[in-house]
Amino acid sequence: MGNSRNSTGARKALAAIAVAAGFRVSTFIFTLIWPISNERGMPVSPLHNQSYFDFQFYLDSLTRYQGSWGEVAQQFVRFYQSPFDAPVIPLISGPVFPVVMGVFQYGPGNFLPLAVFYLLVSIGLTAAWLIWLSNKGVSAPWLIVFALIPNPIWCTLVISPDLLFAALFAVFFLLYFECRPSVAQTTGWVLVLAIMLLLRPNGFSLLLFVAAHAGWTMIQSRQFDFRRSTLVGILLLVFGLYLYPYFLNEMQKAGGVLSYFGNTPSEYIAGIFPALPGWVDRPVSWVALVVAKLVYFVGLRPSYGVTDMFFVLARGGAGVILLPGLFYLFWAGRRREMALIALYCLPILLGPAQDRYYLPIYPILFLYGVMAYQAAWRAVSSNQKTQPT
Repeated sequence: MGNSRNSTGARKALAAIAVAAGFRVSTFIFTLIWPISNERGMPVSPLHNQSYFDFQFYLDSLTRYQGSWGEVAQQFVRFYQSPFDAPVIPLISGPVFPVVMGVFQYGPGNFLPLAVFYLLVSIGLTAAWLIWLSNKGVSAPWLIVFALIPNPIWCTLVISPDLLFAALFAVFFLLYFECRPSVAQTTGWVLVLAIMLLLRPNGFSLLLFVAAHAGWTMIQSRQFDFRRSTLVGILLLVFGLYLYPYFLNEMQKAGGVLSYFGNTPSEYIAGIFPALPGWVDRPVSWVALVVAKLVYFVGLRPSYGVTDMFFVLARGGAGVILLPGLFYLFWAGRRREMALIALYCLPILLGPAQDRYYLPIYPILFLYGVMAYQAAWRAVSSNQKTQPT
């Protein structure tokens, strides 16, 4: 009986993986011939240069890494000589993504090798999560939906740190949450976490989670682990100093760069309902800002530019599953997962909330979204059965 159930689960996972791989390869080939326009009207395909706003920042960082590392270090030293009134914030991306671009020699006339690598990473990442979801009891139709969600496919075509970070997050999560503790497992997630910290600032949220979880474990066991505490403390100090300038820059951008349903965060904070008394307007506006950022974070947003309505709806479709999943996670999820997702989402909601940031955690939110819909269906069915006839 158990073997039959495992065999059925394996078959549905393999079928979903085949659908996911086929859809990604088909999209890849399609865009080679007919590029897709992004929200700025620029073509996106494996044969076109990237045109999103941050890409030039990564190219500049690559140039600086290929130059003098001492100059970069001196900028940080000068910043910390007066960190609270420094006129210039030193900004450079983590070295991992520029190094990847350098290894593949990404540039005009040589876009395809890195694009193919991203395609393979995307297929492998999706396959790993589909197996995980299948093992969690997710049914075949839901697995197919997961395989066809557009945002991860878009991040396959757009060469950025997002897909790489999502792949590393998957390794970290599966090692930390799904494996029995061992020296090899611990060494694995520590190395992956270190790479994530050198790839995107979001890695610091995971480091905070590890620190909080280690502290809570020591409190519960009433045993102080000096080596673990020292390691976590050093990582917090080093990467905190490294990422603090980036955090300052993000907080500066958060107030007015992005708007949410036509209003900037600064406008929300000042109050967006002038017909209401000020003491009512401001708290209601603050709540509206949090809700707006959550909705934007899961992809339920209008286009930033001129985008075909089909693509707007396709991108937002995932949010119909992810938003209920986010709420249901904090209603019925495991405490460690709650802590991880809360710490991951907090800086995103404090800064610019964009839907590309949900890519690492969307399989977890998807699982809880499925559970939320199943719970709602059971409640409705139960209520119908108890209705008097």
